[in-house]
Amino acid sequence: MTTGGRKTGESKRKQARYAVSEDCRLRAAILLRSSDAGTAGKDWPGTLVDLSMTGAHIQISMAAVAYEGDGCVLKLSHGGRKLELRGFLAHYICAARHSVCGVRFDLGFGGAEKALEPFLKAIMASATLKPGETGAEADRYREEYNGPGNTKLVVWRDNKPERAVVAFEYVMGHYTATLNGAGPDMFRNKEQVVFRDGPAGGSLSSEQVADARWEFSLAASNLPATIPPELRRFLRLVS
Repeated sequence: MTTGGRKTGESKRKQARYAVSEDCRLRAAILLRSSDAGTAGKDWPGTLVDLSMTGAHIQISMAAVAYEGDGCVLKLSHGGRKLELRGFLAHYICAARHSVCGVRFDLGFGGAEKALEPFLKAIMASATLKPGETGAEADRYREEYNGPGNTKLVVWRDNKPERAVVAFEYVMGHYTATLNGAGPDMFRNKEQVVFRDGPAGGSLSSEQVADARWEFSLAASNLPATIPPELRRFLRLVS
């Protein structure tokens, strides 16, 4: 094992790692192929710190004993979907209150890369959002939050001092979630969210709507601190 600070930023392969917030609905655990009998063969639940197409960081209990190069299986789940990613420990760091596993994925197993894609796209479509243009628009106030490519969250507020959210459009990884005429009833707001096919705006089958709702649920729970807390709370409640 090694000690020191947690690695952040890009991996050695220059793959951007996207931050996973503490409020994210994505659940994580790791199975370690450790030589320590008390560690091996059990799932260690933890907090996912970041995710990329090549690896991830996960915080777990300090009770786990592992070493750089040990084999592992990172297990992710959300909304009834589960994903297992085989790999090895690129590093294992003991911090003050937890241990951090730096996982490098082995995507050579059939379908692993394709299975990871929807999880990663939802995380990327939320973690990368940054404040953009704002201003009055007719009788409403408009805010933009932009990400890479077509990723964008546009929010319209009541043009009054309290500026309550009245509508939004969120272009995510594969789909777009839209709500018009939001009111104080969050259950009704959630029912009124409409999903379309990405920025093109095509209609969806019932199966695709379920997929889009899953993506929205994950992305809306992983919004960065650059977005106002009351807006993060609103989107989480309607997702």
